[in-house]
Amino acid sequence: MPHLLVYLYKIKPEAKEKFLEISAETNKKFQEYGGVTEQIFKLSPSSKKYGASLIPEKLDLQKEEELWIGLLQFQSEEHARITMADFDSDEEVNELLNEFVAHVAPLDHILFGEFVSQHRTNNP
Repeated sequence: MPHLLVYLYKIKPEAKEKFLEISAETNKKFQEYGGVTEQIFKLSPSSKKYGASLIPEKLDLQKEEELWIGLLQFQSEEHARITMADFDSDEEVNELLNEFVAHVAPLDHILFGEFVSQHRTNNP
């Protein structure tokens, strides 16, 4: 079943260009090691609540921060494990992570989770 890694980033607007630059480089590596897709989105302001809590409130997003989400998709949990083992052991990726932490966001400004699809398809 499809597997998704989700990263939430709280970054300052002045770090946006560096964030996108590093993300583009890590995306190349992610694809090189067999990842299916990587997508990055910035949270846009919402005027509707639909009776629910808003994400910025629940994540204690500060006025000087923007919330971004990174979605890395894999074919399965096993595919994610194999791909990320190679990705995580890449020296260039580790250098990019260090640059990210130094110039974009400290690790305590990043939230991470793994999600597995529960939807079954009838593909042959």
